Amino acid sequence: MAGFIPAHRQQQFLKASADFFSWWLAELVRLLPQHWRRALSGQPALCRFVLEKNQLRLVLETQGREKAVGSTAVAEVVGLAMSGLFIPGVSVPDATLESDASTTKTLMANISALENISRRRVVLELADEYLLIRDISLPLVSDDDIASVLAHEIDRLTPFAKNNVCYAYEILQKNTQTAMLSLRLMCLERSVLEGVLAQCEELGLGVTEVGRQAQSSSPGPSAATADLLPADRRPQKEKLWNRGNQLLAALAGVLLLAVLILPVWHYEKQIEGLSIELSALQEQSRAVRAKQARMVEALDIRDALVQRKNSELEKIIILHELTRLIPDNTWLTRLTLRDSSLEIDGESDKSSDLIEKLESGAVFYQVKFASSVTRNSRSGKERFQIKMKVSDKPVISPHVSVLEARGAAQLAAGATIDE
Repeated sequence: MAGFIPAHRQQQFLKASADFFSWWLAELVRLLPQHWRRALSGQPALCRFVLEKNQLRLVLETQGREKAVGSTAVAEVVGLAMSGLFIPGVSVPDATLESDASTTKTLMANISALENISRRRVVLELADEYLLIRDISLPLVSDDDIASVLAHEIDRLTPFAKNNVCYAYEILQKNTQTAMLSLRLMCLERSVLEGVLAQCEELGLGVTEVGRQAQSSSPGPSAATADLLPADRRPQKEKLWNRGNQLLAALAGVLLLAVLILPVWHYEKQIEGLSIELSALQEQSRAVRAKQARMVEALDIRDALVQRKNSELEKIIILHELTRLIPDNTWLTRLTLRDSSLEIDGESDKSSDLIEKLESGAVFYQVKFASSVTRNSRSGKERFQIKMKVSDKPVISPHVSVLEARGAAQLAAGATIDE
């Protein structure tokens, strides 16, 4: 059916449908809560928990803008002495490890005011002073094989045991001539990191990534290319074809079907309406044609009557002519007229004179007896049957009046007239 729809009509309908759905979706979005609207509008909110200078500082980042949520001392958060990190040259002042109840309460209140999606999507950033950072060289391998090579060499490259270390790396240089790969390795003792993660969970924060704090002034890459979070604690990557995407795909399919089907449905409705109007017009047309047919039939009947009247002699004239020509001693008992043939039956004193009298007029010719003449024993008159032809254009006497014609009709009233 879409092949019968003009192209410009299709474009007009598609544009009108797109405008309608844009307006409709905009109106629906206004009914949603603010955080839902922000999620649908593509404004991701990210919480960054920064550990630096013995302070944990929580920052909410939205569209590149940072908003400080609160901070607390490291000792209070971690619950253990940071001297366990054994970082040479770094001492932890006792004043920074003292408990500050008011600051902690403020931080927890601000965290509870955050949206749930922001609390469950936290990136923990560690300053360089809490990490063991060193540059190393490895044989040139592909990017996918770097992690497996480091897994076998990490106990040799760091002072921590293989099962008690969290590490990440940055690719500094790939030298194809010497077939060597330069990396920047960042390590952290796992027990210390797990302590920080446990305290984050107590604060209601779900850490999904642990990385090095970005240093804009430091040379080389600005961020780590890997995650310090242990593999067993990393959240599972959401599948691309998840339930939400399936619902969106289903909604897009429904909208696409609506855009494709609505024009066809619209034109089907138009065709249905035009069909109903056409049926009504056809009924009216049939009624008009029936009236026209009856009118034509009436005209045909009228024309036939007029033609018959014009082609045949008036019966009253024939009766008048018979009355004028037949003598008084003769009367008729039967008169038969078929086309131009006329037969008369009757009785007369002398029927032989009738032939001559009838032929003397201008109406009748070829006058002859149709049967033998007999005599009526009761009346003594001769019975006759005469057959004759009637002229198509007889010369009628102009002195024939209506009264004479009426008299002729009255005289022949006793005879039987057949046509």
